Amino acid sequence: MHGSSSSSSKGTAGGMSGDVIRLNVSGYVMAFPSDVLLRDGLRDSCLAVLLHRFGDWMHKDAEGTLFVDADPLYFIWLAEKLTRLKHGWVDEIQIFDEGPHITFYHDIFFATSPIDIDGQPAAMFKSFMAMMGAFIKSSIKGGRGGSEVLSVTVGDRTVATTDATLADFDTLNDRFTKYGGAPIVDVSARHFELIVDFARRCRLAPDGAAVPPPTCADQDELLRVSDMYGVLEAMYPNILANDAMQTLLGMTGKKEPNRTCLYKSALHGSLYESMMQRVTGRSGLLFVIKCDETNTIAAFVDAQLYLPSDPTPELHFWCPVSLFSVCGSFKEGITKIELPQAEQCAWAAGTHGALKALFGWTPFGMLSIAGGRLWMGRELRGSTADLHRCRQWVKKEELPANRKFVGKTINSQEASLCGAEDYYFTAERLEVFQVWSAVPADPILSEADLRALVDATGMTDATPQLLYKAERDGWEHETMLKNVGVATDLLLLLKDPGGPIIATHIEGGLTPPPNPTAVAKISCAVSLFSVSGAFEGDGITKIELPKGEQCVSVAGVQGAVKSPNGEAVGKVCIGDMTNDASSRLWLGFSERGRAGTLRRCHQWLLKDCLPADKKHTGTIYAQDRSSLGYSNRFTLADLEVYTLHTPHSRQVEGGREEVGSSG
Repeated sequence: MHGSSSSSSKGTAGGMSGDVIRLNVSGYVMAFPSDVLLRDGLRDSCLAVLLHRFGDWMHKDAEGTLFVDADPLYFIWLAEKLTRLKHGWVDEIQIFDEGPHITFYHDIFFATSPIDIDGQPAAMFKSFMAMMGAFIKSSIKGGRGGSEVLSVTVGDRTVATTDATLADFDTLNDRFTKYGGAPIVDVSARHFELIVDFARRCRLAPDGAAVPPPTCADQDELLRVSDMYGVLEAMYPNILANDAMQTLLGMTGKKEPNRTCLYKSALHGSLYESMMQRVTGRSGLLFVIKCDETNTIAAFVDAQLYLPSDPTPELHFWCPVSLFSVCGSFKEGITKIELPQAEQCAWAAGTHGALKALFGWTPFGMLSIAGGRLWMGRELRGSTADLHRCRQWVKKEELPANRKFVGKTINSQEASLCGAEDYYFTAERLEVFQVWSAVPADPILSEADLRALVDATGMTDATPQLLYKAERDGWEHETMLKNVGVATDLLLLLKDPGGPIIATHIEGGLTPPPNPTAVAKISCAVSLFSVSGAFEGDGITKIELPKGEQCVSVAGVQGAVKSPNGEAVGKVCIGDMTNDASSRLWLGFSERGRAGTLRRCHQWLLKDCLPADKKHTGTIYAQDRSSLGYSNRFTLADLEVYTLHTPHSRQVEGGREEVGSSG
């Protein structure tokens, strides 16, 4: 197999005689001093052999000019270096601080060729094609340079490349093929050149080698253009391959899960404020953390995180939380860690504050998940805005017994999923995705079971109408109040993640006070039901509450119902006791601080209130108290509010009293 010389020091096939050839380097046409490459020390370079021996195997543009699919800036830089060398101004080509793009192409073109310019192809010809086949037409055996040159006009510039470079980037390819005749007017030529060159470097880089993304003075605009043309994800690839991500998504509990990436530390930086700005207001957050080359972990927080209005306090979010070892800690691969109900939470600091460990005063981190099993923005002696600084642990008893744990042990009670032998590590990368279900959430009860529950209220002629469903509408107190409005005869269904289902029938409504910081106390008939999970044999069991507890307290959107000592707060409290104002059912419960979303629940009964003809199999605590839930405090899996319509509308019983403001 022979290649014909397209150029020499005497003449060129590119259309220019003398000591230069005419080159089209990705749309930039230039005079290139190729004769200098014939000098000793340069003639054995891959570029010298390519141009002086295999020019006929290279692409040419529409004018017949030799085409090189490379960064024009590199060839401009190289032409100047060769000219200086030719005139004796320098003795050799040296790279100083020109940047990584110069080094990338120089390493390719000035690698030592396994064959020379003048000799016949020998056994090393395949080695040469392995090195330079990316610049030779694919119609030549061993060539990988594609079949055609494609170009597009951007402003007053022409940007050109080959179909081989565009093969893995559909949107960018369409711009050259389907719409190539129309000039690009909405982006700068420099930004477009940078993303085309990134696609080119992806093709030219050795298999498995990471390709650094481009940078420029207006980085935000470059990222916008990269996203527009479908190149951004390749610039900042996800930590997990698609198949691993799909497996992980299937373990979040979401049906037919969809995802979108909200934040990448490699792209957006590792500062806490940068991450929170991008995830605030989004629900269903999947954190993926690459701890090191071996270990990757993940955490799913099924809540809507947001920052406090004051930048110094902290917010607590009670919600279902799961930890995962994606790789490194279990022989079987992706493994879910089931966490206790009491640890189903996330804590977020204000941007100018920090979380306090063990309810103390020392700042110990910016974001805490699962009761401190995962901290971000935490160091050994305090907090940091850098989310790459992490702390992680789990109890050994929480490790699944059916999986082979091969990770690190911290001590006799605790283990690490991150590969560290103690609690602390510095992550390589962090990503946050929003995850949601592509299908509507299932109703808490079947149609038949809901009918049986309505009948159990005594309103056998009533028809239930769904007003609010938390998994559909969100867990915010204000959203529920808006959806329920002035409706009365309300039936609330609460689904405990542990299995039990609780219901309460309120013959009044949930109308908040006019003052958003106040609390409205509404006197009306109230009853509780165990739908399932609390009594032997299950079946719907009604709990009759004493007359003195027939009331509901509803906080304004900026307020909270408080316990007598002020420590416990909630958004809606049902079944108030006259003596100590300790409600039987709290929604939006918090033991300290401000009330959060409706998701945290506290439910209890005196044992004396349990029906004597039923065997209670639920939770017993504090000797004389019981719960209809898996525990007395739990994070809801779902909450539904129905209004019960009857042929004759019912009037609200009892009065409504505004009991003052609450912060």
